[in-house]
Amino acid sequence: MDESPLPIIEDTTGLSAGYRTLWRLKYLGLSIFGPAERTITASPRERIKWDRAYRVLKAHEAAGTAADEQTIYTVGRMEPRRRPQ
Repeated sequence: MDESPLPIIEDTTGLSAGYRTLWRLKYLGLSIFGPAERTITASPRERIKWDRAYRVLKAHEAAGTAADEQTIYTVGRMEPRRRPQ
């Protein structure tokens, strides 16, 4: 199992400017004040990266376009372990 950190998806398909701004603030806050290093499944920082990639993938599916490989890879790494509520 690959335990390297997930990449931050640069594709912004389906993400509003407000979402991206709040996401950056949340990521910055978790980087400074968040918990120590954890496994991918237990890290809130990795969870928000995965949530962002999942939103982008769903936006591509809704638009009928293909997501880039990095997005598909990121969603696939955690998807079997976590499903959005």
